[in-house]
Amino acid sequence: MPFHRRIRIFVAGGLAAGFFLVGARAQTAVETCLLSALQRAPDDASVASVRRQCASIVTQGTASVAPAAPLAGPLPPQPLAESRQADAVAIPPAASEESTPVRPGSPVARRIALEREVWARRFALLPHRPNYIDPFSHAFAAPASVSEAHLQRNEVKFQISFKFALTPPLLDDRLSLFFAYTGQSWWQAYNHDRSSPFREYSHEPELFASWNPARRLLGWDWRLASAGFVHQSNGRSGDSSRSWNRLFADLRFDRSDGWWVGVRPWWRIPEDRKPFAGAAEGDDNPGIERYVGEGELKVGYVGDVHEFTLTTRRSFAGSGKGALQLDWSRPTGFSPNLRWHLQYFDGYGESMLDYRTRVRRIGFGVMLNDWY
Repeated sequence: MPFHRRIRIFVAGGLAAGFFLVGARAQTAVETCLLSALQRAPDDASVASVRRQCASIVTQGTASVAPAAPLAGPLPPQPLAESRQADAVAIPPAASEESTPVRPGSPVARRIALEREVWARRFALLPHRPNYIDPFSHAFAAPASVSEAHLQRNEVKFQISFKFALTPPLLDDRLSLFFAYTGQSWWQAYNHDRSSPFREYSHEPELFASWNPARRLLGWDWRLASAGFVHQSNGRSGDSSRSWNRLFADLRFDRSDGWWVGVRPWWRIPEDRKPFAGAAEGDDNPGIERYVGEGELKVGYVGDVHEFTLTTRRSFAGSGKGALQLDWSRPTGFSPNLRWHLQYFDGYGESMLDYRTRVRRIGFGVMLNDWY
């Protein structure tokens, strides 16, 4: 292998390692350009020429730091020109008027770029929603679970959420297909009189496609437009059984100052009424939309230290019920991959079992990843 080729591979490996160690937030525009350019560069390109071109691009601001519309996955192979100077490098094209370049402070774009680097790794699971555990989760009123008694207001709440790509990125890296799973638990860990049972567990698998519109609307970069199917159930039977199926859309916008917005409307797939009480078939939770709503709105901020996310849901079917949840996180200082987490919830539908009961809860713990 030629010596200059070994140098390029070594530099690319070093940049990739640095990317994962310090995180996407700490990565500079030059490093991003170098990583992308080295992956696309021909064998006869020199490291010095790549560095010069990236420095020029970042300084002049004539091209985006990363491709205008990245999605999870490797860069597509680039055809080599028949005649090319020895130091020519395939640099990402300049952003057009309709494209949305990745800015250093764009939270959604940073997550997309990270997914793009790791999606093809064997057994790699990408974070979907926040992964956290709150050992101190206090409900202001005792849970009203069906057929349950002697429940404590203090319990452990945690969430596990991941996804993986089902196919390589399609249509010029702008379309990706995913399977995702989110599990949320309410654990009566301190209720030793009842053998510390799991009070409720919610399973939520999803199948969806994500498209990068690469558009700018009212000062916001439209990063993702997703659509798919989601099933949610608590895996129980009898009067405690809860489940429903929905079709959803999910639109994500962000700005270079760290703010991002997510709009997620859904439509419930109708179910027949139960033929008799206790029947296995039929609607387990009629009228759940009146409590959980027809969608949710998320507004988040990603700063150098603090991250906030406000989630709101509201029913427009006449009930006016809904929910509000506020999440805050910051680094613990013990590990770069561990953050303090504080969550406040007020409203309906926190868990499927108690979707008709208004719950007010505050929890504190740690999380592995926030939304962005």
